[in-house]
Amino acid sequence: MAEPAEHPHDTEDLVRLVRVVRQEQGWTPAKLAEAAGVPEGEVARFEVEEIVPAEPLAMRFLAAMGRV
Repeated sequence: MAEPAEHPHDTEDLVRLVRVVRQEQGWTPAKLAEAAGVPEGEVARFEVEEIVPAEPLAMRFLAAMGRV
């Protein structure tokens, strides 16, 4: 069975959460990318909401920052 599509507001909320946590911790996008094992451009694309669904990557970023 297919998973339900992610609602655009969910994407916005996930992006906002990751950005706030990253900034609170004083992390640059480059530091987050390195910690999460993704190219820096992936963080940039995520933060401008170009990656949908956002949840898998958001969880990866939050885990890399010790928040999951």
